[in-house]
Amino acid sequence: MLMDPKKLSEVIRMKKKKMMNAEPELVDSGLQADMNPNSIYDNEVNARIQSTIMSPAKINAEVKELDEDDNVGVTPEEKARMPRLRSYLDTLDMGM
Repeated sequence: MLMDPKKLSEVIRMKKKKMMNAEPELVDSGLQADMNPNSIYDNEVNARIQSTIMSPAKINAEVKELDEDDNVGVTPEEKARMPRLRSYLDTLDMGM
């Protein structure tokens, strides 16, 4: 359905004029999140629980970078115990 260019131009101008004369749309700036009452209540209860229990702060383990003082690998104390542990394991019957 093709329209006459003059008719199309007139429709566009009328739509633009209508939009320019319309009242501005207001955005809700309330403090409440855009959730249903049950979700809001659940979030409040979870916040109360988290603030009252004595648990360590949560971390995102995927993002955590190793510090230089993080112990990676076998410590000297563990290295000293390895031969004794190996000899003990050799005495055990593994059932093979």
